[in-house]
Amino acid sequence: MSNWLETQPDKGRYVMLLAWLLGEPAIKQHTTWEVLRKRFNKHHRDDILEYCEIDACRLLIERIVVNDPDLFIAYISAMLRCKIIDGTYEKTADRIDLVFRTGREISTICNHLSEADDVYFDICEAVRETKKKYKKN
Repeated sequence: MSNWLETQPDKGRYVMLLAWLLGEPAIKQHTTWEVLRKRFNKHHRDDILEYCEIDACRLLIERIVVNDPDLFIAYISAMLRCKIIDGTYEKTADRIDLVFRTGREISTICNHLSEADDVYFDICEAVRETKKKYKKN
């Protein structure tokens, strides 16, 4: 089966279809199919994670605890708006949740990113201006 999958132009799609098929309760109740399912998922784990846009390298790290989530999210929001970091609010919220333990849901982080106070934007602008002055000297 793996050899056949390698020849397919849309390998990820077929891997996911087979993973869903092998995960069906009617299939899982048969011992031989369960063995096949476990082998398949183990062999194609990276393909499945890639198809779902999950970075397998970062799954095993412990997330960094953020003591003041509101302030942290406001700073990140300011950096987004100043173009110090690039991305959408949605993707940034997802990445924050992946790396940091804020105690907030992704949707809440996203809302805070988009509604953050402009005071932090002013701080980032001041830092950028100072950085420009030092580059000139």
